[in-house]
Amino acid sequence: MVTRLQQVVKGAALNFRRTPAEISAAAARLTAREKQVHDKVAAQAQPTFANTIAPLARLENASGGEAALISFLQNVSTDKQVRDASSEAEKALALSRMTSQMRSDVYGSVKKVLDDTQGLKELAPEDRALAESMARQYRRSGLGLSADQRAKLEHTRKRLIELGIEFSRNTNEADGVELFTRAELAGLPDSYFCERATETVDGVEKFVVTTKYPDLVPVMQMAKSEATRRRMLLAEETRCPENIRLLQEAVALRLDAARQLGYKTHAEFVLEENMAKTPDSVL
Repeated sequence: MVTRLQQVVKGAALNFRRTPAEISAAAARLTAREKQVHDKVAAQAQPTFANTIAPLARLENASGGEAALISFLQNVSTDKQVRDASSEAEKALALSRMTSQMRSDVYGSVKKVLDDTQGLKELAPEDRALAESMARQYRRSGLGLSADQRAKLEHTRKRLIELGIEFSRNTNEADGVELFTRAELAGLPDSYFCERATETVDGVEKFVVTTKYPDLVPVMQMAKSEATRRRMLLAEETRCPENIRLLQEAVALRLDAARQLGYKTHAEFVLEENMAKTPDSVL
């Protein structure tokens, strides 16, 4: 008998009015649900696709949408407390996912499904591919390593999560600012200047333009002056110098994590899951 995933998960509506407390509660609810499902899978006496692979897949489908929604608020909310809560929620969810992916007891159940040759033959090709992909994800998370090696990899990945959150927070909170005369912004519609802040520099009124998208995009698309567009692009691309240190550390840690898993480079690790498969194919 072929087992099929029947549940259709509908995405929740994006709620811009969520409070920090609601965001934290949602993250806690998602992490608790994740642990509950993984505990149940780990406890299966006779793991099958129906009681092991399918619940894990449904969990990913059901939780992914809400997790993305509460994490998205850090990029768009006008309330700093909401942005901070969203950022912390993303960190909590990422750490929970990492911990779940490194559970040897859950991997043991998944592996038993893969070791059941006859059971695999009875699955539809799509279900079989899902089971194989899931097992591969656990292996890529370090489940083929010794306990000491897994602990080292977990430490590395926790730091990568922290770096990613800090990088994003810096990008979201830091805005470049440029001052332009009306002539330098020729090509922008009159509506662009309505209620726009101005500063007087050496007796000349100049408009304040930030690197926030509502300011940046119209300038890049409509400003006639190449010099104006260049200044804005430079302001956008250089507005978080503190991220250079974070990026350098992340690059080194990604390479370290890949080598811990037996890959030569981070690119080799990433491309294994893509159509290209190897760096040589890309180059």
